[in-house]
Amino acid sequence: MARQMAAAARGYRVTLARMALADALRRPARLALLAAGIAVAGAATFVAIVFQASIASSLDRSLARLGADALVLPADVTPNLTPTILTVEPTTATLSADTAAMIAALPVVDRAAGQRTFQVADGGGHLPVDLVVFDTATDFTVRPWVVESLDRPFSSGDVIVGGRRPEQVGERFSLQGVELVVHGRLGLTGVGPFERSLFVAGDTADRLAAARVIDAAGVALPHAPLAAPSGLLLRLTAGRGPDDLRFAAAGLADVAVATGNGSQIDVRQAVATLGHSSLSLLLVCLLAPAVLVGVAYTGMLAERRRELGLMLSIGLCRLDVVLIVAVEAIVAALAGGLAGVLLAAAVLAVFVRTVGFLFARREIPFVVPGPLECLWMGLASLCAVTVAAVLAAIVAAAIAAGREVWTLVRGEGS
Repeated sequence: MARQMAAAARGYRVTLARMALADALRRPARLALLAAGIAVAGAATFVAIVFQASIASSLDRSLARLGADALVLPADVTPNLTPTILTVEPTTATLSADTAAMIAALPVVDRAAGQRTFQVADGGGHLPVDLVVFDTATDFTVRPWVVESLDRPFSSGDVIVGGRRPEQVGERFSLQGVELVVHGRLGLTGVGPFERSLFVAGDTADRLAAARVIDAAGVALPHAPLAAPSGLLLRLTAGRGPDDLRFAAAGLADVAVATGNGSQIDVRQAVATLGHSSLSLLLVCLLAPAVLVGVAYTGMLAERRRELGLMLSIGLCRLDVVLIVAVEAIVAALAGGLAGVLLAAAVLAVFVRTVGFLFARREIPFVVPGPLECLWMGLASLCAVTVAAVLAAIVAAAIAAGREVWTLVRGEGS
């Protein structure tokens, strides 16, 4: 008996679905117009998601090029400040691991990146060059300036060269007998020490230490150099300035705090906040299909009052009527949303090849998500638009089906 009831329920639901599909296809022009409206909203949603990701990534890269907000050094080191703080001073003095951890844990600090700088003689016996060891996991001042690199991850034995170094990307050269590969080249920053430095990760620095590479004073490079960094580059939390950092670090007697331009810090924080606020554009784009479908179905169901009244009078419950309308809305929303995603993809491709190319020519950072990311964004926009449209149709159907049956059967004259 239970199986028969379950089979009857499934057959009933299949019949309702077939009825909804037949009714949706009965007026293809109306369905096409509704789907076209949803397509526009879907295209806008997809473009908003992609641009939100692009703007966020581009802003992060551009703002990172402004350098650190502050620099923390050992107390006996005099900082040679430049307009942009990108690296620490080449010095033998270091911060202890405990001090570095306490500074990174300060409430005013958003990000902390340790660096260790050595002066070493290159293979040609020229003047010493700065060898900067940085942490790839926390760095926010070195890699944002990379303008050319190999098409593979940064790994052991790789080095990034300053913008005025003679080495080319992919070239191999020797540093005191240790072969290194130029993985990337930095752009011209306007910061003198940064332009001719060599930048390596901690594992490459350990290889140099194992090979007994010495600095300009004849001292061998240490293992795990980032355990005791030459200094910390800091980015402050939103709303916090140089005075807040100095107050928070006042209890640390063995450190000196040097800060950048306060106005520059304010600009970076304000622009970052503005970039995050662009999420409101996405919410507006999602509101558009909901309003469109809600208004459309309110008018369509007003014309179909007699049809709704007949369905209710023959025994269908109000929930069944709402489900029939929801299936119709799903068909229109999926068709329109898919068409909108394809339309937006074509527009974005044209944009990248025109405006994006112009940005690249002028060296303006504009990061476009990869194909796989765009695919996921397209699926997300399709789902979001479909859900918004179907919910609006359900609300309109529930309001229409909630009226008395006899008033619906009387139709237009009621």
